[in-house]
Amino acid sequence: MNTKQTDHKRFVMITPAFNEQEYLGQTIECVLQLTCLPDIWIIVDDDSRDKTASIIQEYAFNRSWIRYYRRRKIPGQSYYGSNVYAIMEGYEQIRDESFEYLAILDADITLPSNYYERLFAEFERDGKLGVVSGIYQEMIRGRLVNVLNDRRSTPKALQVFRRACFDEIGGYLPLKNGGEDTCSCIMARMKGWKSWSFPDLKAIHRKPSGMGHTRSVIQARFRMGLNEYGLGTHPLFLLLKSIRRCFLERPFLLSGLARIAGYAKGWIRREERQIPPEVTAFVRAEQVKRIFRWNKFPKENTIESRNYG
Repeated sequence: MNTKQTDHKRFVMITPAFNEQEYLGQTIECVLQLTCLPDIWIIVDDDSRDKTASIIQEYAFNRSWIRYYRRRKIPGQSYYGSNVYAIMEGYEQIRDESFEYLAILDADITLPSNYYERLFAEFERDGKLGVVSGIYQEMIRGRLVNVLNDRRSTPKALQVFRRACFDEIGGYLPLKNGGEDTCSCIMARMKGWKSWSFPDLKAIHRKPSGMGHTRSVIQARFRMGLNEYGLGTHPLFLLLKSIRRCFLERPFLLSGLARIAGYAKGWIRREERQIPPEVTAFVRAEQVKRIFRWNKFPKENTIESRNYG
């Protein structure tokens, strides 16, 4: 048992890492400073071609709770699909362990020191919470940029699941264009769980979302539009969401237009959706209700705000 742990239910953590030598060491150092450490942390090397493996092995050498696992990529898998397969293979390594919570952490994240301690407290307060997170700011060209956040959407980069929820939804679905974190939240709500993010818990994402295989923010936003199409997002909801982001998300105007263009490409090409049709029907019903409720969530599905000082 780790000496820095506070009184909490046992939890494990999985980090997928592909060519993350630039960021991984900082992320590991950040985790070592947390007030609440995992009992097991599996870092999955997703067939990296840089020094990712040696960085993991160096930190794992004197720490039995940090485990290195090497995955062999399957040719033809998309970047996003491979990332999900890496997480799920890591999960298979600890499936027989006894734990209550599962944390997913990207290899390019810096967390506040009380991150997990705070989220476990939220889990204890509400037995229907299935998946939670904080939010993150993105590091773009050396400056921190706030990311627009839907309170019921929890980014995979720093998600924490109640294990019962994760198992009930079957974990992540490997989606060609990403969005597996959004899909996991939708499926959790379908099963009667709550998903929620807490904006006062701010992490730093040192590599902007969607840029695992591209250096262009515009390309990343375009890919997010493809992602929205793949998730079955209602066209009107996507349009309103993108218009809002034209004014609130950098790069202004282009960010929202790129999302619309990505969604339009998916629609024109009639790309096959990889999620079950009942998931699409559920999320569209939610979105239509939000449109007519001026984006408000049903009170029974929200989490009471608390002042932590």
